Amino acid sequence: MAHDLFQQVLSLLQTYPYLFIFVGMLVAGEVVLLPAIYLAATGRLDLAAVISLAILATVLSDLVWYGLGRKFPASALDRIPGRHSNNAVRGLERLFNRKGVQILFLSKFVYGTRTAAQVLAGVHDMRFRTYIIVNFLGVLTLFAVFVALAYSVVGTTRRLADLVEDLEIAFLIFIVIAVSANYIASRVLRNRWSR
Repeated sequence: MAHDLFQQVLSLLQTYPYLFIFVGMLVAGEVVLLPAIYLAATGRLDLAAVISLAILATVLSDLVWYGLGRKFPASALDRIPGRHSNNAVRGLERLFNRKGVQILFLSKFVYGTRTAAQVLAGVHDMRFRTYIIVNFLGVLTLFAVFVALAYSVVGTTRRLADLVEDLEIAFLIFIVIAVSANYIASRVLRNRWSR
């Protein structure tokens, strides 16, 4: 039974990869984006389609959180996971009062703060035009970093083809580098925000 379901999902994924990317980006974000960019870098998917769908899904998802923060400011703040017990989120709240635009942009690079920053932008009545421009630039910058990283890893792996027989190892290297860079950036920024 589970095997049949898995086969059906796999068949759907192979038939409609771009739909899966769009829906996956709405729900899971970078978890779907990283493999999609890797598949585009290795020529299995169209990079322009992957990035376009990822941008659209990310901006739509972010707009929902921004709208919730704007419409229900008090309850939206209460719904941020760990808000009352997490020093980083409380620090993010304090910083958002002073440097909302910078925090919104940087939240794209700090895992676990993107949703909170979207809600805070709405709660703090950030002008919609400012919000959409800064958020869009943050999304573009993050995706550009991931694409550059993917192509550099894939290109390096291809040049080392005699040492690396299977390009799937490049994906593992890409994930390790991306997660490590994200972790380091998160630690540095969280330490700054929790002061």
